[in-house]
Amino acid sequence: MRLWDTKTGECTHILTGHEDDIAYSPHADQLASSSDDCTVRLWDMSSGECLQTLTGHTGNIMGVMYSPNGNKVASYSWDSTVRIWDVETGVCNHTLTSHSDYVYNVAYSLQGDQIASASDDTTIRVWDVGTGECQHILIGHNVRVYSVTYSPQGDQIASGGTDGSLRVWDLKVGTCLWAIQGHSMEINRIVYSSQGGFIVSASDDTSVRLWDAASGQCRAVIQNFQGAVNDIAWIEATGINYLVTGCSDGLVGMWKVEVNEDHVSPLWITTKGELNVQDATVQDVQGLSQLNRRLLKQRGAVGEPGHRLRESSKKSNPMVSVVPKLTTPLDKIEEAPALTSSVSVDHLEQWIEQAKHLVASIKSAHGNK
Repeated sequence: MRLWDTKTGECTHILTGHEDDIAYSPHADQLASSSDDCTVRLWDMSSGECLQTLTGHTGNIMGVMYSPNGNKVASYSWDSTVRIWDVETGVCNHTLTSHSDYVYNVAYSLQGDQIASASDDTTIRVWDVGTGECQHILIGHNVRVYSVTYSPQGDQIASGGTDGSLRVWDLKVGTCLWAIQGHSMEINRIVYSSQGGFIVSASDDTSVRLWDAASGQCRAVIQNFQGAVNDIAWIEATGINYLVTGCSDGLVGMWKVEVNEDHVSPLWITTKGELNVQDATVQDVQGLSQLNRRLLKQRGAVGEPGHRLRESSKKSNPMVSVVPKLTTPLDKIEEAPALTSSVSVDHLEQWIEQAKHLVASIKSAHGNK
């Protein structure tokens, strides 16, 4: 595991010994990690030192999650249990044992008083964090339950099965409010909108779906990702709603959600490639800003010596700048033009502006590194 400074892009610490799931403390002073060695480790964020090694599980630990106040960590395992640990002492406060098969996911309520666990035994169980008592056993999925999350108000749970089924549960009485088969494959991640009116699901079927939390109506679909969508996040800023998606093809995207119009539009998507204008010349080109000139040189363009321009004119070989398209059904970026020594300044400027926006999006997606 590597810790990175988001301002400088420098790697501050390399934490070795664990290889699976990680979780940040809400206070950002600590990191929890899990591994198939059946332990949980707590790490100091400033020094990179391992503070605690928590032992007790007898099977691979699938993941860890901090409580909202950061005082406890929940770990869930192939040994069919969930354990709740005290972060300060490393003591296991409760071992939750009523599942009969692997536990694949847990979620804390925002109030921190409950945990929901999703299991291979096709059930979701709701636990009291203080006592360790099982309050509800939610039965309805016919397959492994792979994802679970609480509504912001804490009165609902949404769960997703490996068959693509989505269910929403009323926690006051422990009943299913609605169930729908919207996805065709496993649901990897579910999130509520910040106000709780919408649910977003990400699936192996290469789509993301936006649902009305009250009715179960599908309000929007983002399709044709190039791989399974593994993770999503809902962000609300200055009254505008956004989705961030992480896909198994290595791409991260940010989407604007216009709820009233049932529309989701892309703001940016990272690309695996990069702007490359190797050996293209900007010698004597007029109208380029210093920023654009630096951008082109950074990506391989040359400006000196002047004879390169003359050589290029003699050979008349086009020098092509390669920028991958943003592959999305909702938006595309024009492919780069073939660049020769005689390309018009207007055409070059127009393309550079597109390239500049693309590079800014990529930098934003990677923490401005």
